[in-house]
Amino acid sequence: MAKNYPTIGEYNQLIQKKGGNAFRSLYDISLIPSRTTPIKVYLFGSGAFAAVFKGSLNGVNYAIRCFLTAEDETINRYKTICDYLNEIRASWKTECEFIQNEISINGISYPILKMEWLNGLLINQFVTNHLSENNILTELQQKLVAVSEDLENHKIGHGDLQCGNIIITGTASNFQVKLIDYDGMYVPALAYKKSIEKGRSEFQHPKRTMNNFSPEMDRFSFWVIITAIESLKIDKTLWREVMQGGFNTLDNFLFTIQDFLNPSQSDLFNRLYKLNSSSLNFYLETLKWLCNSEVSVIPPPTLYGNSSKSSKTILSEKQEYVPKNQSFDSIVSDNKYRIITTNGTAAVLTATLQRLGSTPLELDKQIYEGKLLFISNGKETKRIILNSQQNLIEIKFD
Repeated sequence: MAKNYPTIGEYNQLIQKKGGNAFRSLYDISLIPSRTTPIKVYLFGSGAFAAVFKGSLNGVNYAIRCFLTAEDETINRYKTICDYLNEIRASWKTECEFIQNEISINGISYPILKMEWLNGLLINQFVTNHLSENNILTELQQKLVAVSEDLENHKIGHGDLQCGNIIITGTASNFQVKLIDYDGMYVPALAYKKSIEKGRSEFQHPKRTMNNFSPEMDRFSFWVIITAIESLKIDKTLWREVMQGGFNTLDNFLFTIQDFLNPSQSDLFNRLYKLNSSSLNFYLETLKWLCNSEVSVIPPPTLYGNSSKSSKTILSEKQEYVPKNQSFDSIVSDNKYRIITTNGTAAVLTATLQRLGSTPLELDKQIYEGKLLFISNGKETKRIILNSQQNLIEIKFD
């Protein structure tokens, strides 16, 4: 059931009049105005669900979110999410506290959400500032994948990864990735619930629904961002705004929902393939395959060169397939991939389902590096993404 909440004006008027005394337990907080002329205003911003004020308590700055509208279910989720986050240690999270009955207007008490105020840059602003520094862009990719792993290790899904919810703090030589806006977050106590939002379409799988609510729901978003960053390491002009011939809408990371709906006809995909980069092709082939697949099969984001341990890629250890007294190099040349299968032969197909032949099959590395392939024996189909660290690949069928 929805509760009637105060307006932005009512919150702002009370805080202007009483300052910290507007709050029940945070009365010691020093409210910081967003501007002082021509009159003092404390409101820092507002969205569809909350008005945001800024305050300092014991030398730490906080964002105070006062609700404008919310279902009882949403309020209960906030409390559940904050309670869980306060039990874990993670570099990406910000301090979060849900406080019931904290501010009173017209004799009625309302909850607030207190979160650490982050001083940093939105991720797209950070990329703009360091567009020419590929080493920093690579480090950003690495840290994003680490955040993805940590979220899933803690059984958490954010639900709305986008430019406005990823903050980069610190300096270029020592920065951290922080996530904010936990409205649609999944935590274990919310299992069997549905999502309350689907996130911005520029970062979400086109088939995502409210039922896709789990620790794995951010995987596609991470793949989109690290793919875009890889593109920018090769072609800086992609980051120009759309009116200047680029693909930057200021709210996206190059891609839009139209690219995900039809990657084969996408101007962006086609332009990126023309860059002819093995590392970029690895990401493109993966992202293209994901767009045409179900949300449930999306693997964890993986950096190029580290894909050999992907849960969707079945690879061999070299020593297992080297006959006695023979060297590996004498079996498979360095410029070839050799694909073999257990329990009979299988068809090898490209991402567009073009048949390349049957196993055992050798393919030219120069042509197929970074490519997504399907291996099918008629009953099962496996997928592999080829990278330069592989030579001999064994696909195991049941």
